[in-house]
Amino acid sequence: MHGVHEEGLREAKKRATRRDLSRATRGLALEHGYDSVTVEQVCSEVGVSVRTFHNYFASKDDAALGEDPPLATPEQRALFLGGGPSGDLLTDVLALVDLDVDPAVRDDVTDTFTLAQREPRLLALWIGRASTREVELRALVAERLGDDDGALCATAAALALTAVRLAWTRWMTAPGSELADHLTDVHEQLRRLLSPSTSQQHAGAAR
Repeated sequence: MHGVHEEGLREAKKRATRRDLSRATRGLALEHGYDSVTVEQVCSEVGVSVRTFHNYFASKDDAALGEDPPLATPEQRALFLGGGPSGDLLTDVLALVDLDVDPAVRDDVTDTFTLAQREPRLLALWIGRASTREVELRALVAERLGDDDGALCATAAALALTAVRLAWTRWMTAPGSELADHLTDVHEQLRRLLSPSTSQQHAGAAR
């Protein structure tokens, strides 16, 4: 038990160091300009060596964007591939995205987004991460449906990631709100837009 406790403390310390390096990179870049900030300055701000920095991040760009967490947990993936948790594809694709986010992360996401908008190189890296995530999600949908070349898989992945992006955007601009609540709202709006009755109402109004 003592060893398990020590391992937990080490992992918590690593997460804290990774977070501090990422926050320091963004903070210095927003204050002084991205190109003016060096890895050495970031390390000085946090109080670690350059070698330690590179134990966590390959480059300043990676530190600025922060860690890219995996898509769901192994348990969530297994549940999804087994047809769960609800049996409804759209609901389950959205549930596959882990939204158990600490409210303190809101400022991190806002700063990252602001910095990416200023720096084309970071924005390209951000978009690249999103593209990789979409390919990964599409593969999971295909595996669940047994269809590795279906337009439905691509649509489901793109729709889910768009819903998540909208939820994050609304969460960042609504202090005190819950990210999961915004995703639920977006999900309900998608349901309304895709329902036959709503489609018929809009078609009638357009005539």
